[in-house]
Amino acid sequence: MNVHLKPISFRKYSLILLYSLLIMALIAWGMEFYFERLYGDLTRIGHFSERGFGWQSEQPAVLPEYFKDYPMAEADILVIGDSFSVSRVWQSKLIANGLKVGTMTWQELKTDEALRTDLGVALRAAGFKGRYVIIESIERLFQGRMKALSNVREPIVKHDLVVNSAFPMYPLVKRERVSFDKLNGADWGVKAVYNSIKLSLKLPEKYLKSGAVQAINFDGCAFFSHRLCNYAIFVLGDFEKETFNSIDNVLTVNKNLQASGFQPIWLIVPDKATIYLGYGEHNKYPYQNIWQNFAQHPELIGPDLGAVFTEKSRTIKDFYMPNDTHLSTNGFLYLGEFVTQGMRNLQANQPAPFSH
Repeated sequence: MNVHLKPISFRKYSLILLYSLLIMALIAWGMEFYFERLYGDLTRIGHFSERGFGWQSEQPAVLPEYFKDYPMAEADILVIGDSFSVSRVWQSKLIANGLKVGTMTWQELKTDEALRTDLGVALRAAGFKGRYVIIESIERLFQGRMKALSNVREPIVKHDLVVNSAFPMYPLVKRERVSFDKLNGADWGVKAVYNSIKLSLKLPEKYLKSGAVQAINFDGCAFFSHRLCNYAIFVLGDFEKETFNSIDNVLTVNKNLQASGFQPIWLIVPDKATIYLGYGEHNKYPYQNIWQNFAQHPELIGPDLGAVFTEKSRTIKDFYMPNDTHLSTNGFLYLGEFVTQGMRNLQANQPAPFSH
């Protein structure tokens, strides 16, 4: 028997298409409300729900007048740093204590493996008249930067800051739950749904990797304020850093700067995984404690931030952001207080100025 199907009228076709688009739009808008506005680098690149991993405890405000950045010719202290310094939150404590701080980024150092340039002389030629150079780097990237910095060509390019979008110039006190001026996007939302299902099913950790982010089972409700505090998320780079073997590069740079009349201060910021999971836990390569390496060389001023941050992370909730690789505002301000006290001790010629 032949069945003749009547063709769908244009009106019906249009209505089906319209309702389908409307349903998809409602689902997409619903995901925006449910998963909340993205703030963290880890939730963004790993497609993990900001609702589940966004911090909930309020953060302190920082007065705008302390977000100064002095030109090299006026600065007492020059900071060479990465995204932990670009927001200038921890430097605000130094500014509040009357010190003039200039900040430049690692991106402002052009590297060339074939050539060596006198960094100390270059800083003087760029106009820096101060005495103290604070070299700040996250732990997982420090070794690569040291190898590059030992072969620097034309290191001083400019003195402009490129602010990381994750850090507004004035840090957030509260997270906005929803914002429609910058949507997460349906593609991100679908992947976030998938990751939320995996977390709810309590799958083994090998299934909880998403992009460059790894979720770890973690009894973290005493340390973090996010809803899913039985999990913590980390950037994969925390677990893939090579064994540290570049202390000779550090000594070379340190000697170079001292020859031009500078006192280098080395701030190696621990990886988030180092602080919350332990030294070298889950690391692909044998772990070498950088701060212990520094302690074997009395000519280096390099505070043991591994020990300091481990202690403070147990008393300051959200010391690192649960949704990000970086410190919270509370964490940054503590770092600023720590450095400020160390600078006072150093200027007073006290032994072990950054001991805690």
